[in-house]
Amino acid sequence: MKKYLLVLLLIIILSLAILTRLYKLGYAPAGLYLDEAGQGYSAYSILLTGKDEFGKSFPFVFRSFTDFKTPVYIYLIVPLIPIFGLTSFTVRFPSFFFSILTFPVLYLLIRKIAPDKYTYRLSLIACLTLAISPWHILFGRTNFECNVALFFFLGGVYLFYRGLTKPWYLILSAVLFAIALPAYHAQRIITPIMVLLLFIKHRKILLSASHKKSLISAAIIGFVITIPTLSVATTPGFLARAAGLNIFSLRGQTAYGTIQNYNGTFTNLVNNKILSTSKEFASLYLAYFSPRYMFQLGDYGPRSSFPELSTFYIWQAPFYLYGLYKFIKDKKLGELKFFTLSMLIISPIPAAVTRDPYSTIRSLQMVIPLIIIITFGLISFWNLIKTKFVKSLLIFAFIGIVLYSLAKLYSSVIILNEYYRAREWDYGWQSVAETIKTLDASMDVIVDSARHGPYIELLFFLKYDPRLYVEGNFEVSTSEYYTNMNRRDNWKLGNIIIRPIDWGPDTRMKQYLIGDRLAISDAEVQKHNLKIIRDIYYPDGVLAFRIVETNPK
Repeated sequence: MKKYLLVLLLIIILSLAILTRLYKLGYAPAGLYLDEAGQGYSAYSILLTGKDEFGKSFPFVFRSFTDFKTPVYIYLIVPLIPIFGLTSFTVRFPSFFFSILTFPVLYLLIRKIAPDKYTYRLSLIACLTLAISPWHILFGRTNFECNVALFFFLGGVYLFYRGLTKPWYLILSAVLFAIALPAYHAQRIITPIMVLLLFIKHRKILLSASHKKSLISAAIIGFVITIPTLSVATTPGFLARAAGLNIFSLRGQTAYGTIQNYNGTFTNLVNNKILSTSKEFASLYLAYFSPRYMFQLGDYGPRSSFPELSTFYIWQAPFYLYGLYKFIKDKKLGELKFFTLSMLIISPIPAAVTRDPYSTIRSLQMVIPLIIIITFGLISFWNLIKTKFVKSLLIFAFIGIVLYSLAKLYSSVIILNEYYRAREWDYGWQSVAETIKTLDASMDVIVDSARHGPYIELLFFLKYDPRLYVEGNFEVSTSEYYTNMNRRDNWKLGNIIIRPIDWGPDTRMKQYLIGDRLAISDAEVQKHNLKIIRDIYYPDGVLAFRIVETNPK
């Protein structure tokens, strides 16, 4: 392929990837989910004080709601705040940025490991397929650590392959792998397994005299980088996420398939937790290979999917099936086959040990082998066509399909998602915060917390001073930061008090009340003679929040 044409195609693909991820970034999805606000405010606190909002200096994992957040994404937000401010755009920008960086890494990786006859076509079309992938686009537009972790992991793999011919690249590879580990929970499983597989596959080269020194240096540097993570690896905070979701955890969980109140002769066999949980794991694991989930059902989570879109487009299904068949059958794919099938097999493991069926967040790394297989199916199908006329028709058809996919994507991401799923993204708190700024500062503001934890949204949108927050909302001492899992149930931000509304005493004093449509219904407004200051609505016209003033007289 001519160099100028290659560069032109790469620019077009990268431009398309940027367009589908950057357009209305920070505005679509509408709202800012509480986890996004939490990470943004933690970064804001680190920037201003060198501590998070709980008073801990530069944590290795960040205390959050009922779990702890991985640190890499939060620290990436910190230098962006002086540039863009503390905004929704800012907290989502690292995910966008690293999703774009994934494209050149994927292109170079495929170029490195694919057989010569597939090198250019496979790398280019795979990048194009990834550019319009709903799965990858979703996590490139929102604050999800999995997207950043995927870049570091994939970069580590690419540099490892470079290191097979130039040993010093192994050190850079170790650095990226070491960053991937704490970047997202799933990489705690995926990265070590992949590193082990790569080592076993290429041990002769790695243990040779030419590579041994670089290998030892890489191992030492990688270990040093992971020391902070390892230092808290056994604490309740570090393990909170895994302990709460792991199907193999014995704590307060009953395995699916358990027959209640069965006390027969074969109780130990029929209700054997290990057997039942293993069956559950196998069922969850195999779901990630189901075309029905991939091309029709998708992820059931409203924040981990787009309306009326699955993880892949339906037109890609036959190419997936044909590509998988050809991929397994072809014995000349060498390292491409090893990497792709290895990734395909290990990618669902972190997701399958949780009870969420088909979790695209925890299995995001699976998008890479699936993209490669679908692309391989497209190329293999193309190779079946012999006449130029039919090939010309197929090119126009493919362009049409891509354009249709983009139109479908726009409809789902920008229109339907904002209209139907704004409440799932905690839409409305920015408007609440803006209204609070206009209220009489001498009066208390009671914000209802009966069904959600709005304190972090208000901290974020009010840009509340972290020093004042720590002084007035002590939770745990820094010595118990990773071990004490107790949480506050009320918060005070100056004259703003966040707790459940108590209709008796709260209406007997002059103050403001803020709550959703269930907390402050029309009936409560009439019953307590409340003055409506502002009603805030979701894009679909349903009441989101109501701000009222009490009238004790």
